[in-house]
Amino acid sequence: MSGTRMIVTFLFGAGLCLAQAERPELAAFPFKVPVESAGTYTASAIGTDFVLTGTITGDITIQADETCRITLSDATVDGVLGVSGGAQLWLVGKNTISTTNTSAIAVAGTLTVGGTGTLAATAYPTAKTGVIGTKGFVLAGGETTLTVASTEKNACGIYDAGDYTQFAGTLTITATATTAEKQNGIFLPKKDSACTISGGRLSVTVTGEKSVCVNLDKETATMTLAGGAVELTVAGDGAKGIKGDGTFTMSDGILNASVSGDTMIEPYADGNGSNYVVSVTSTTYFSRSGTYIVQDTSPAYAVKCGNIAISGGTVRVNATGVAARGLCADGPSGTFEISGGLFDVTCNGASSDTILGILDETALTTAIDKATASGLRTSGTNSVMAITGGILNITANGAGGKCIVCKNELVIGRDGQPTLPTDTAFHPDIQTSTYGTRTYVAKAKQSSYKSIGTARIADLSSGTYYTAAGYIQNGSGENADYTNPKCIKAEGNLTMHGGRIRGFSQAEGGEGFESKRILTINGGLFEATCYDDCINAAAGLVINGGHLYCGSTNNDAIDSNGSGTSSIVINGGVILAFTAKTPEIGIDTDASNGLKINGGTVVAFGSAAGNMVIGSSGSLATYKTTNANASTYAGKYLTLSGTVNGASRTVYVKVPSISSTSASISLICTTDGWTTSKTPGTATSPSGTPIGFHGVYFK
Repeated sequence: MSGTRMIVTFLFGAGLCLAQAERPELAAFPFKVPVESAGTYTASAIGTDFVLTGTITGDITIQADETCRITLSDATVDGVLGVSGGAQLWLVGKNTISTTNTSAIAVAGTLTVGGTGTLAATAYPTAKTGVIGTKGFVLAGGETTLTVASTEKNACGIYDAGDYTQFAGTLTITATATTAEKQNGIFLPKKDSACTISGGRLSVTVTGEKSVCVNLDKETATMTLAGGAVELTVAGDGAKGIKGDGTFTMSDGILNASVSGDTMIEPYADGNGSNYVVSVTSTTYFSRSGTYIVQDTSPAYAVKCGNIAISGGTVRVNATGVAARGLCADGPSGTFEISGGLFDVTCNGASSDTILGILDETALTTAIDKATASGLRTSGTNSVMAITGGILNITANGAGGKCIVCKNELVIGRDGQPTLPTDTAFHPDIQTSTYGTRTYVAKAKQSSYKSIGTARIADLSSGTYYTAAGYIQNGSGENADYTNPKCIKAEGNLTMHGGRIRGFSQAEGGEGFESKRILTINGGLFEATCYDDCINAAAGLVINGGHLYCGSTNNDAIDSNGSGTSSIVINGGVILAFTAKTPEIGIDTDASNGLKINGGTVVAFGSAAGNMVIGSSGSLATYKTTNANASTYAGKYLTLSGTVNGASRTVYVKVPSISSTSASISLICTTDGWTTSKTPGTATSPSGTPIGFHGVYFK
């Protein structure tokens, strides 16, 4: 009996080999159902394993109640591949699927793509359909290219009503029809959906107004990048690389984003309720009479999500459009947390102007909305940004451009984190540079104002754009309303615990480190060379420690606009503040006697001219003068000597270049060793131990 079984098995195998000899391309798949022509195939009748090969013209429908396995082996399909259940798609060789229908691949369940071959698919999706339509997409291998040939709004590369998961393989999506708008690379419309990438490569290019590479449509949708490479190319006005109200999390991998879209004016129907229609009967300020609509601006972003958390990986962004931006946590109470990673973000876009309100045809009721480029930002009034780690190189080049902006509270470094100049690594390490110029803001009233440019207005009926010429600047000279280029800005409190921050600006108004409320420095290294203020606090500045070098070429080095006798309080640290501009000084408070020094080593130079306040109070004795001879200190070391814990100590501070060595300067200096006010000395060379910070020695 056993011998008979062996013969039967042998004969069956031989018969199968003879049958496959007639179709040698199927020989590698002896247990799969061959699909040789268009039509409907029922998995329950013929099995769940299929192989498509050769040229097939027409639609292929596979009816399956369970997940079926489909192999594409050098297949050319001129039609739609549709599956009523789930599907595992295995790629062998080179494959193409092209159709003039809405989808090239439509799977009612989850679609998994793997293998070692390639697939190029082209289709003409309608609104909220994709070249691939599925209820869950998994990329496990192969190289897949999707082309959105449609120009319809909200056409997609992948319309995924489930979760998107990628741990291997390459996916390239292009939606580049020049007349399209709101096209999407990957669109996740389902609540609580997740886009998770841990390996492989995802490359998405979109062109067209408000188009999105990865669109997380629902508030609870999230995206996680834990490995692999994501490459996004955004070339549409108001377009986004990654967009959603949920959270974007990155722990590893590479995110490269190229943004060339300009700011666009939001269509009225998509506005936030603050937009309204006005009637213009005169062409005094507008190119024609008629009905206009007042709208919000929508800049292009690399990433705009409700919350952002990045702990590792590499982020590279190059944004060149008008007011184009890098990464933004956009939720009303959004959080932007950076605890690690490498960032290289450049924003080159100029500022944009959009009229937000019109009283009649001759005057504006509200200010021009001045949208400016920025690298990292939050936009919610209750938002929080925390940068506790990572290496960040952020550059902003456009008018009014800002490297880092937080609309509420910003924290840098960790509480209690020690940072010394001699450290070999800094957490975080932030380099910010802004090369943009000051840009002015328009105002409602017409009287006594001058024209500063043009702004775009949209026509409600046709949707086309017109130019409103001659809108008006609010004030003139120093009293004009403007927005400045800044390295780091917080609308709320700004606190620095540790790490290193370096800032540079070179044009008018360019500021370094600014808080519109209380600015507190507990430690870390801060180094800034700026055209304007290096540090500016609207309500008060507190320095408890750290090492600060502030060099301004045209304004105060450190400035606080807080009122009372605690406008600036220094309790410790090494603070060096210098300016070369008349009549500015190194440390400026608006309040008389508003500077308190209770500890630390402080040296500040400035101009002797003008009426700047240099009053000082506090427990530490302070030397101050408005008529020091500049030539006494130029090119030398200023020395401060005192006694600390019974031992004598001398501090040597290298004096930077002073604009006029023959003029008088204002000078504030003190050190922890001083119990009474003393006149500082000078030395041609230092002695003692260098601390590794701008020519400071302790002996």
